[in-house]
This record gives sequence, structure tokens and C-alpha cells, in this order.
Amino acid sequence: MAVLFQAELTFMPLHDILQWIDMNHLSCVVAILRDDKEEMAFFMESGQIAYANSPKHGMRLGDFLVRSGALTVSQMYTALRESKWAEVSLTRHLISKSLISSHDLTVVFAQQIETLLIDALSSKAGSVSVTSPLPDWVLGGTVHLETGGAIFDAVRVMDEMERDTRQRDEAIEAISRRLYQEDFQLPVMPGVMTQLVSLLSNEKSTFHDMARLIMTDQVLISNILKIANSSYYGGSGQVDSLQFAIVRLGMREIVNIVTALQISSLKSTDVPQEQLQAILDHSLKVAFMASGLARECRLDSEEAFLGGLLLDLGKTVILSVAKDYRIDQSLLDDLLTTRHAEIGAMIAKKWNYPESIQKLIRYHHNRGFGGITNKMVDLIQIADQAVMTNIEGDPDGEQMQSLSLSYESLLDAYTKAMETFEQIKSL
Repeated sequence: MAVLFQAELTFMPLHDILQWIDMNHLSCVVAILRDDKEEMAFFMESGQIAYANSPKHGMRLGDFLVRSGALTVSQMYTALRESKWAEVSLTRHLISKSLISSHDLTVVFAQQIETLLIDALSSKAGSVSVTSPLPDWVLGGTVHLETGGAIFDAVRVMDEMERDTRQRDEAIEAISRRLYQEDFQLPVMPGVMTQLVSLLSNEKSTFHDMARLIMTDQVLISNILKIANSSYYGGSGQVDSLQFAIVRLGMREIVNIVTALQISSLKSTDVPQEQLQAILDHSLKVAFMASGLARECRLDSEEAFLGGLLLDLGKTVILSVAKDYRIDQSLLDDLLTTRHAEIGAMIAKKWNYPESIQKLIRYHHNRGFGGITNKMVDLIQIADQAVMTNIEGDPDGEQMQSLSLSYESLLDAYTKAMETFEQIKSL
């Protein structure tokens, strides 16, 4: 084997080397090395690309053939073994055995070459070794790609990828800037909730004041009574009047029920209804479950309820801002995950909920520091995880222990929460 030349990619780009080989109609092997290891090799016959290989999983021709559906995994392994025994290229073996048409093989081969070229051209580091002669098993192969065309296609795709990346980065920067500068509209508290929260903050308010306010909406009264009689609240005897419901459940619990009813029917012109409904439904489930767990743990069930109900509302704001920009779903998901808590706390503040609720929403994804844990945060996280996994995942053992919760209690709270959620959705 003779070495025609070697070069560092920093001094001689790969596409120049391949075009030089093409122009001179050389038959040779072009090996790309990074960190002193061969990353890939192009087998050139009379200047055209006749074959290529790579030690990377997923980058070999066989991998592309299987992914395209042209061959099954079993057929691919058999073809590789037989071609090796016969000392012929895989492409020649596939055509000779009529396992794939020449046209289909060329299409898949072009996909592999494009992927390898993009990978190689994207990196400036490494070296190239060009050797001859071409191995006999490659000579006279059945598939050849015109080198200039293959390079052109790879560069075109790279340009599109760079443009998309640039546009994506600009979009992410714009969205992040708007979120940081609070350049967005927070959702307005629905209807009667404003008056109820104001009434609850007044120490002189009585359940008669609440009853008079709610009595103006007969549909709301009917829905409150249905929820008050659900298994979730587990009282004995039928609740047949609003006054009785307020007396039995308390004013704060009635506000929670009204909040759940109002939020479950929120609409938005900026967020697709399907996305909005998924967020609201999840929050409602977490709210009912968190409240049930709080009663089991002798924590503030009303605070747990509101914390669960409002914990993901910040996502609706992010979605409303992101609608003006084109970004990948994965990046949008990252924004939703990392920024929704702080914006949710802003919503709670705007809606005049207590500072304890604001902080619970703001830090509901935080874990304990230095062995110090917040039981309400632990409770919200357990409820959130249970709803997210349909209680199929394993709850955090330390959090369960800190709350003295059993799995049976968790399952019971989940079951009742889902029943009440379905009841609200049916109203």
C-alpha cells in the first residue's frame, strides 16, 4: 500500500482533497482520522465514490439499509457475513443476490455518503490519509456516486442546518429576552374568582357574604354542590344547599372549588386549545391529589390545592410568547421546564394569592438543601410525579418517608383525585 499524501484538515479541507481526486480520476482510499483513530473511509474509483465505511454505530451502510426498510436486520447480517466470505463489497453482493435494486441501493448509499460528508466537513480537526491501490473487493463495484454532486448536496444541507440553527438561536434569544424583561401579558383571573379572593382576604367576611356572591350564578352553585358531594370530600350525608356546602367545607375550600371550575374552562387565543387543555387538566389532577395527600399528612390542604392548580400556569405564558417564533419542540420543552415556575409565581402574585402560594409555585421543582426539606414542596412533587406517570412510577422514597406516606395512601389519594377530575370535566 502506497501513501499518496497525508494532510491536516486545518490546512487542506476535505472537499478540496476529494475534488482533486475526482479531477484526476484517481482510485484510492481516503481515510479520515481524528484523535489518531479512523473515523471513516471513502473508497474512490476513477474519482467517484464507490464505497464508504465507518466504525460508528448507525453510520454504516447496513444501518442505513435497515433504517430505510430495504432489508431486515436478519437479511443484513447474512449479507454482511456472505460478502465477507466471498471477499466482495456489500453493494456488489446485494445486487448479485437481487436483495435490492440498483436504484434503491444508490438512493440509500447516497444518504450514507451525505451523512458521512456532513460529519467530516463539519469538523476542522483531524487528518486525512490517501492511499492506493484500491482493494480488489471494491473495484468494479455496482454503485458509484459523482463526487462533485455528493459534496454539493452535503454542503447545501450544511448551509440549511446552519441557517436553521441561526434562526433557532435568534428565536430562543428573543423569547428569553421577552421573558426576562417580562414583556408578556399575564392571564387575567377568571370571573367571580377575583371577588372571592378579595372576600377571603377580608377578615370580617362571613360565609353569608360568600353565599350572596355565589348565589348570582346558578350554574356555579349546581357545580359546587356536585363537587361537594363527590367521594373526594368524603362527607357523610347529602349536601343540598350552598350554605351547607360552605359550612361543611369552609370558605377557603369553596374558593378552591370555584378556582378549579374556572381554570378548567380557561380559553386562550394565543395558545392552541389542545396544548392549553393538557396543561390545565394536568394541573387540576395535581391539585386534587395534592390536597388529598395534604389532609393525610395534616398539612394545609387549601395551600396544597392552589399550589398544584397553579404550578404549571406559567407554561401558558411561555407558549403564548413562543407562538411568534419558530423553534424546535425540544428547545420549547426546555424553556417550558426551566422558566414556568417563576412565571407561575408572577401569575399567583397578580391574582393576589398569599406569598406562601407564590413561593410554593416558584420553588415547586426544588429539592432540599443540606438535608433541610420543605414538606409542602415534597408533597407537590409526589403528586405531580404520580399524575405524570399515572402512578406507575416509583415515588421518591425519601420524600414518602419525610411525609410518613404509605403507597396505599398515595394510591387512595390518586384514585379519588381522578374521580373528582372526571366529575369536573363532565360538568
